Amino acid sequence: MRIYSSLSLLLLCSAASWAELPVSFTSVPTIHNIAIGQQQTLNYVIHNNVVRRSLPIRNIQIVNDGDIQPPSVTQTTTTCGSSLPPNGSCAISVTIKNATANINRRLSINYGGRAPLTSPIKLKVSKAKYTVFVYIIGSDLERKYQYATFNINQMKKVGSTENINIIVQTGGADSPGYLTVKRQIVYPGSLVELKDLGSVPMAAPNVIQDFLEWGLANYPAERYITIFWNHGGGPNGGYGGDENRLPPAIAINSLASVINNVTTKTGNLFEIIGFDACLMGNAETASGFAPNTHYFIGSEDLEPGSGWQYDTFLAYLNAYPNANGNEIGRVIIDGYTQQNEGESTTLSLIDTSELSNLRMAMTNFAVALRPYTTTTTNWKLIAKNRFKAADYYTSVWDNRSTDLVDLVEFVQRISNQFPSDINLSTASQVVISAVNQAVLYYKNSFDRADSYGLTVYFPSILAQYKTQYPQVTSINGVNFFSQLYVNLVGNYRTFYLNNLNSLVAILSDLAFDGTNYTARLSNDYNELYAAVGNESCTNLLDSNNNPLPANPCYSSIQYQGITAIPVGTDWNISFPKTPYLNSWPLLNGVPVLFIPDDATPSNPGETNFLIPVTLIQDDGVDGYLSVLLNQQNQFEVVGFQRAIGSSNTAAKLAALDQRSSFHIRSYARVNSTWQLTQTTKRVNFPFTVSFGSVSSEYNAFRFLAGDITGALIISPTFKPY
Repeated sequence: MRIYSSLSLLLLCSAASWAELPVSFTSVPTIHNIAIGQQQTLNYVIHNNVVRRSLPIRNIQIVNDGDIQPPSVTQTTTTCGSSLPPNGSCAISVTIKNATANINRRLSINYGGRAPLTSPIKLKVSKAKYTVFVYIIGSDLERKYQYATFNINQMKKVGSTENINIIVQTGGADSPGYLTVKRQIVYPGSLVELKDLGSVPMAAPNVIQDFLEWGLANYPAERYITIFWNHGGGPNGGYGGDENRLPPAIAINSLASVINNVTTKTGNLFEIIGFDACLMGNAETASGFAPNTHYFIGSEDLEPGSGWQYDTFLAYLNAYPNANGNEIGRVIIDGYTQQNEGESTTLSLIDTSELSNLRMAMTNFAVALRPYTTTTTNWKLIAKNRFKAADYYTSVWDNRSTDLVDLVEFVQRISNQFPSDINLSTASQVVISAVNQAVLYYKNSFDRADSYGLTVYFPSILAQYKTQYPQVTSINGVNFFSQLYVNLVGNYRTFYLNNLNSLVAILSDLAFDGTNYTARLSNDYNELYAAVGNESCTNLLDSNNNPLPANPCYSSIQYQGITAIPVGTDWNISFPKTPYLNSWPLLNGVPVLFIPDDATPSNPGETNFLIPVTLIQDDGVDGYLSVLLNQQNQFEVVGFQRAIGSSNTAAKLAALDQRSSFHIRSYARVNSTWQLTQTTKRVNFPFTVSFGSVSSEYNAFRFLAGDITGALIISPTFKPY
């Protein structure tokens, strides 16, 4: 047993007390390196370890231990007063902001002791490897479905780091947080507002240009990526859908001009320019941006509402900050495909350095094809092959079709149609080779196997020819796409205008002999339908949900079972009634227009269909339910596609849920014009497609035909059904 004297015990106790400082840190943050432009807030907690006496807090300061930054880059706030009570704690926050070089400082707290309490603040501040700009016009995608919030939350899973800046400009939705335009930086787990610009038009060129120039100046990096998020409409529809200010959208040539102005002024080329938007993967748009970006990413088709998978590609970018646009683009496409598995998708990565070869190839193709646009016989052959090629958001049923066609599919079909023309065949193959060189990587869903990476505008619905096409493919009068190809499209349309009588079809002589419905069809056709309805529909509604007078309306169609026998330049068409009594398409038991959305709608084997509906929840928005014949050979309603609106851009495909409710649209004669018209018939989630008979309400029959000019015509008379 050890024996201690009283003096020894006193010395031991005193030593134990001296081992613990009167004031200590109970919480010290982890300090991360940051990129120029970023900020970091360090939160500390200090504690008075003396249980019976307050201690003075004489001074809290940041001491520079040798960096060259001004004092203002570190700012301090605290809950500590002039003294710290016994056994009490207080907090200190140090914000590092506007630093452009390394920080070497320390936090120093003078509490009256022999030495202040200190903690080092040392971090590296340097240029990021990448700055990613995401321009988000929220529109109905945010207001209705919160898709912008969904994608921003994905960004927050990674956030800005020493390797990457993630800068977003948001607005353009009639929704809280999007009523004004805000510049924000994304950090791990948070979104920090940098500036509120107020109510400004997000589709205005100066607003976009100012954002990018400001971002390049304040968030410098070795390389830059810009993503335009919202609605897209291809070369003729442009980009955007601002709900709050006009203009709602910006033309592609105007946006390309903005990018050119930015790169000219700042000297910075972009590594990637991409569109998380529908229908922007076309040769014209990519060509407009080609001088100012190394890589381009866009979708030939519509996009599902959830869009790109931001967390995967940003995590990759942070882990591999020296990756180039080719490597990053592949990750973007893989993530997008994975996120939207089970839906119709296309996404392509384009090497813009190859687009000059493609433009030259398109010029030679236009020269070779031009002679075939001058005679009725050859014009019809071009029209038929254009119709058969894979296209996107294009239908005789809709008066706002985009008429974008897969470039490889179209050119190959033209070449196959005129195999003896060596010049045309060679020119076609050069185009295909140029596309294959430019498209570095693409992925499609199984139902988009005929999509090869780039679309081009070539009209199949001539009455809807986009008169702006020559203007939107040029900047200040200089064409950035092939001028001769643009001229070819114009010449093709001019022949149509000058030869309507030999191209437009007419239905006549509808009859029913008790077994078959028959009719006469003048000129050629692309699509034939048998339709049933009623000649006095009392359930029609106008766009304000007001009842319309009783009018003819046809609500269900079939495209199989129709035969067409040529008679000179006309066709005798026939449809047998009995074999197809139980083959009318139904949605939740209600007869519907079940429109094939593929290249050959008069043939079996279709995989994509549209059902015209009006969304009830959103003040009566017209559009289509998208139906997919999946790999299990079952019809699956995969989403709602809004009709193209006044901005001429197409909305992303919106998901369906328990709230989804629609009015069926019928093909009706309203004010002497046949058009898709809302009815009072309603269907609610979940949705099931089936085939069966129709009730006695559907007691009238007519034929419908889509001719080779893209016009939808209907028998002028009806027969009982």
